[in-house]
Amino acid sequence: MAGTDNHGREATPTPSDDDTSAIAHLPVTASDPDYRIQLPPLRSPHVAQLVLLGGTLSQLALALLITIYLARVLTAADFGFFSLVATIFILARKFLDLGLSNVAARDIADDTRRERPILEGMMAYRRVAGVVLALALCIFALMQRSVPERAVLLGVGWVLLFTEPAALDPVFQVRQAQGAPALLNVFGGLLVLGGSVVFNRLGVAGAAFAWLLIVRESVTLVGTKLLAERMLGYHPKPGFRGRALKAFIGPALIFGLASLVYTIYFNCDVFFVYALRGKEELGAYAAAFRPINPLLLLPWLLMVPLVPVLTVVAKDPQRFVSLVREVCGLAVGLGACGLVAGVLLARDLVSLLYRGRYLEGPLSCVNAFRWLAVALGLVCVTTVLTAAMLADRKEKLLLQIGTVALVVNAAMNLVLLHLYNFTAAGFATATTELLFLGGALAAFQSVTGKNALASDCWRYLLPATVMAVVLYFMGGGPVIRVATGVALGLLSAVAILSSRRARQFRKELAEEGTSLQWLG
Repeated sequence: MAGTDNHGREATPTPSDDDTSAIAHLPVTASDPDYRIQLPPLRSPHVAQLVLLGGTLSQLALALLITIYLARVLTAADFGFFSLVATIFILARKFLDLGLSNVAARDIADDTRRERPILEGMMAYRRVAGVVLALALCIFALMQRSVPERAVLLGVGWVLLFTEPAALDPVFQVRQAQGAPALLNVFGGLLVLGGSVVFNRLGVAGAAFAWLLIVRESVTLVGTKLLAERMLGYHPKPGFRGRALKAFIGPALIFGLASLVYTIYFNCDVFFVYALRGKEELGAYAAAFRPINPLLLLPWLLMVPLVPVLTVVAKDPQRFVSLVREVCGLAVGLGACGLVAGVLLARDLVSLLYRGRYLEGPLSCVNAFRWLAVALGLVCVTTVLTAAMLADRKEKLLLQIGTVALVVNAAMNLVLLHLYNFTAAGFATATTELLFLGGALAAFQSVTGKNALASDCWRYLLPATVMAVVLYFMGGGPVIRVATGVALGLLSAVAILSSRRARQFRKELAEEGTSLQWLG
C-alpha cells in the first residue's frame, strides 16, 4: 500500500527483482513510480553524527593500536610493506568513490524514487574502475621480487574486482542508520589487531600480516552487502543503461577529482619512499605517518555538518565571509595546539609508542613525525576553506589548487629523497600543505574580496603559545611530558571552544541551522 516519505511525497513499494528486467532499460524520470521506496522514520541527525564520530574515533584508536603493535614486533621492512598495502587500500577506496556517495545520499534523500538506479549505476562504475585498478596492481605485483609480497599484492587486486557493495553506503546515510556499518568497521579493525597477535605468536612470516588487511576488506564488503540488501529489501544489480546518471554524476565529479588529488598527495609519499629509499626506510616513515595520517580525517568529519549551513549562508556574501572567518579562527587555534604538541612531544611520543625503537640512528622517525605534525596543524585550517569553497560551488578552484600541490609534492619527493632519507617525505608533505593553504586563502580572497583570516584571529593562538612555552622548558620523562601535553591540549581546546566569541558563533550557527529541517 502506498505511503509517504519523509518529504511528504508519495512512496510506493520497491520493484521486485522479477520486475528488474522489465524496467532496467527504461528511462528513469521524476514521474516513474517503479523505483519509489518507503523510508523508515529518520533518527535525529545529531544522533547520527554522534554515531559517526564514535565509530570514527574507535577506528582511529584501533588503527593506532595496530600501528604500535606491528611497529614493535615486525622488522622495519615488513612494517613498511604492511603500510604500503594499507595505503593502497586507502587510495583505492577514494578512487572508487570519488565523492559520489555523499552526492548520492543527497539526491536520494531529495527524491527517494532515484535510489535504486543511482545505487546500481554506482555499482557499475565500481565494477569497471575496479578492473582498471586490479590490472594496474597486478602489473605492480609482478614487478616485485619477493614471492610472498607478490602474492599479497595479487590478493589485493583480486579484492578490488569485487568492491560493488561499497557503493551501497548511501543506503545507511539516507536512513541515518550508520550504527551497523560503524560496528562492522570496528569489527574489521579488531580482526586485524587480533589476527596480528595470533600471527606473531605463531611465528608467521612478516609479509603475511598484510593478508589481514585483505581479509578485513573482504569481510567489510560482504557485511555491507548483507546489511544494505536487508535494509533495501531487494538485490541491486550493477548497470548503466536506463539509470539517467548524467545529471547525478556531473555535479559530483569535479569535487570528487579534487578530493582524490588531495588524498593522493597526502599518501603518495609512501610510494616515493618505497621506490627511492626501500622498505626498511618506509617502515621507519610509517612509524611517523600512520599515527598522524588518520587524524587528518577528523577536521573534515567535524566540518561536514557545517557544509549545508555554509551553502545556505553563501547566498549572503557578507554573512558567508563572517561565518568562515569565525570557523577559521577556531581552526587556527585548535590546529596550532596540535602542531605544538606534535613538534615538541615527537621524541616522547615515539619513545612511548615504540619502546625506544625508531628513536635513534638512521631509522629515527622523530623529525618526520614533527614535519607531519606541522602538516596536521595546517590541515585544520585548510579543511575549513575547502568546505567553504565547496559550499560556494568553487570545486574547479579546489581541483586546480590540488593539482598544483600534487605536482609540487611529487617533484619535491623525487628530488629530496635522492639526497636525504625518508624524513624528506614528511618535509614535502608539510610544504605542500602550506602551499595548498596559501592557494586556498588566495582563492577565497579572489572570490569574496575578503581575507578568510580575520585580523584578530591571533587571539586563538594564545592557548597554543602557553602550551609551547610550558612544554619547551619542561623536563621529566616521556610519560610525564606526554601526560602534561594531553592535559594542556584539552585545557586549550576547552578555552578556545568556550570563549565568548566561540559561544556567540555557536548561537549564530544554531540560528542559521533552523532554516534546515534536518539540522533540527
